[in-house]
Amino acid sequence: MKKKVSYYATLVVLSIAFLLLPYIFTATGSILRLPNFNNGHDRTYFEIYFMLLVFFYLNYYMLIPRLYFNKKRIIYFSIVFGSMFFFLWFSNIFDQPFNVLFTPEKTHGSPIEMSNQTPTGEAFPGNPSQYQHTILIYIVGIITSLFLASTRRLQKAEIEKTEAELSFLKAQINPHFLFNTLNSIYSLAIVKDDRTADAIIQLSELMRYILDNANNDSIALDREINYINNYILLQKSRLGDTVKIDYCVEGSIYGKRITPLILISFIENAFKHGVNPDENSEIDIRITITHKQLELLVHNKKVHTVQSESGIGMKNTMERLEHLYNEHHTIEITQNDKMYAIKLTMEL
Repeated sequence: MKKKVSYYATLVVLSIAFLLLPYIFTATGSILRLPNFNNGHDRTYFEIYFMLLVFFYLNYYMLIPRLYFNKKRIIYFSIVFGSMFFFLWFSNIFDQPFNVLFTPEKTHGSPIEMSNQTPTGEAFPGNPSQYQHTILIYIVGIITSLFLASTRRLQKAEIEKTEAELSFLKAQINPHFLFNTLNSIYSLAIVKDDRTADAIIQLSELMRYILDNANNDSIALDREINYINNYILLQKSRLGDTVKIDYCVEGSIYGKRITPLILISFIENAFKHGVNPDENSEIDIRITITHKQLELLVHNKKVHTVQSESGIGMKNTMERLEHLYNEHHTIEITQNDKMYAIKLTMEL
């Protein structure tokens, strides 16, 4: 809402500035003088500039999108040239004193000659004719509106492309997460663990969260942290005492927003590659929140696993971070033969 108000306020300011442009630096000893509508020259400038402004917006918001971009360019340019001749005629008609404005038979001289004279008949030496001035402003307006509309169209296409890519990445993350979690519950069911039923309920809550929020641009941070809490509880139910899990959240999680499902892949990756029932497995997860920043540190001991070294979840998350946070995040990866750690810092 604030962006819309700012956008329209900018348009109003620029429009007023455009209408006042002919009267800037035209009076001795002053920067701006108000138009004198009893003067045909002043009246013409104001009315022509006003009509050119109206046509600029009409061209930008209607003619270019509906005709020029839809390959109806013959119709478009016919309207453009027809409007130009109308403005030339209009500028000649209104560049007259009030007493002869609607009595053309009292005027003498060619349109160009009349457009270069004051109400008393004195010429404006050194100034371009009204025709030339009107054509210049009109052509500049057409070129500017075409440039702005084309730029806006390219930006919109780029945004739509980015949104399509993000939707594709999210579609890949959900099945990936479900597959890994079902494997966890399967492990509980194999040994007939009493925690299997609770694990299924936890999974249903996790999937409900994904279905409700995966397509949102942002979500309350406390809901995302609650989702991570449920995920870690599910892993603890599956793994029991076979792995040491140290998990903590520091700082206030309320009143802040974050892109949904942007943190889970880093945590999931630690459980994927850092757990082996036959070895001493350790996973350390710390989330620190300050006023405008979140820091995620995930540390796991390297163990022998049958998992591949890279997964689609991590790759997609990295791409989403580039799309959504770009220069507003950093990732540091530290590893050796015994441990793997990743530190994500992002602006909220």
